[in-house]
Amino acid sequence: MDTSRHVLGESRRPLSLSGLEALQEHVCRMAGQARRRLLLSSHHLDDRIYGQPCFVEAVRQLAIRHPAIRMEILVEDAQRLTRQGSRLLLLAQDLPSSIAIRCRDPEDRDDERTFLLVDDCGYLLRNLWHDLHDIRGNYADRGQVRRLEQEFRRMWERSHLDPALRRLHL
Repeated sequence: MDTSRHVLGESRRPLSLSGLEALQEHVCRMAGQARRRLLLSSHHLDDRIYGQPCFVEAVRQLAIRHPAIRMEILVEDAQRLTRQGSRLLLLAQDLPSSIAIRCRDPEDRDDERTFLLVDDCGYLLRNLWHDLHDIRGNYADRGQVRRLEQEFRRMWERSHLDPALRRLHL
């Protein structure tokens, strides 16, 4: 799949994707173009998607180039995340001033969606976190990003830190 024609903030054509490979490519492409922020709401940060070297490096570069930026990640299942040894979790533990991971409040546990918001215009959304065949997105849809961010902020305010996500320094 050629994702090179997709430019954050410019490519207004809605995306309808299916399959792990398509999702992986667009997650990397979109994150690689981030300049101001990255918000992620995910069930357990599937390492096949968010542990890809291209995605982890894009997040790392964003944190290094823009240290004042804080990336926020909401997860449902912290125990699974720590058991699987998520690359993104390890990066967040290395850069705690730039990347925050919190657990959803029980009130939000019925929300099955996973979404990535990049800057104020790009998004990728799965209505069911485990469904890789119904993925929507857009590289330049400020209205949808604003709506999803409002939902993200509502969940973030109710979320909590899970001690399992902290790195123990011995």
